[in-house]
Amino acid sequence: MKPLESVAKFPLDSISDLFPDVDIMSSSGYLSIVRSGASGKQLKAIADLIGEKELIARSTGTTSNLSKSYQIKRLSSVATDNLIGLLRVYFQAAKIYESLDLAKEWMCSSIPALGGEVPVNMLDSHAGREVVRQTLRKMEFGDYV
Repeated sequence: MKPLESVAKFPLDSISDLFPDVDIMSSSGYLSIVRSGASGKQLKAIADLIGEKELIARSTGTTSNLSKSYQIKRLSSVATDNLIGLLRVYFQAAKIYESLDLAKEWMCSSIPALGGEVPVNMLDSHAGREVVRQTLRKMEFGDYV
């Protein structure tokens, strides 16, 4: 892994700008966003932030052309739930590693605590995101290194 000082920090301000007055990590904030639906602009910003455009397209059901979805006024609640769920996993990993770049590196690595699975390959379903989030929670509390 790269030394921490040479890796870009997770752009928390950009998340705050996307969802003003909402904490995406809180249950009530998450529910609020899902109910109102993320905009195409927010979808694009998240895709640009975390990359993984193919995963985002699969998760939100926009597999035909993700860039066309950037013009949508509001995504469905199901698409928003999947999109924000992905963002929350990346946010959680970036907080642990204090870097989005390191979080992305972890997401693309085989993880023994996940039975050798690669986290990014598990993120296209709610169940997969929950397994990855549980592993990240254990890491936060020092159960895994």
